[in-house]
Amino acid sequence: MERPRDEEDSPAREDAREDSTSTRRRFITWLSQAFLGLWGVGAAAAVASYLRAPERGRGAAERTVSVGLLEDLRVGEARLVRHGTQPFYVVRTDAARVIALSAVCTHVRCILGYDRERRGLVCPCHDGRFDLAGNVLSGPPPRALPTYAVSVRAGEVFVHL
Repeated sequence: MERPRDEEDSPAREDAREDSTSTRRRFITWLSQAFLGLWGVGAAAAVASYLRAPERGRGAAERTVSVGLLEDLRVGEARLVRHGTQPFYVVRTDAARVIALSAVCTHVRCILGYDRERRGLVCPCHDGRFDLAGNVLSGPPPRALPTYAVSVRAGEVFVHL
């Protein structure tokens, strides 16, 4: 006995099913190609950034910081200069000499304070002490402070980082 054909088995219904399957297949193909295309662009960007020449260091002008006039800095006085991630102290030791050294402790990166009586820098975190040459006098700091070159031009003090 043959089964009667109903609407679900009609040729029009089969064409509609094939058409929706074809549409779904085209959409999935398009989506896959779009994803792979984006992935390819990302991979090309990664390769290009790897092959690009490294950037040069900052220019000399960008590493020179003006800290003010020499006459505004009294002998024995220190001034904390907050310069980005490299704060430093400028200390006038006598009438003609100015020094600059990092204000960041080499132990735990605390900001140092200036001790005018002892003529040195003190770490408030663990009582580390540094002289004006940046050498460790006491406490837990493992190394000396970085020092920076200082120049005075036309009465203005410049620090070269």
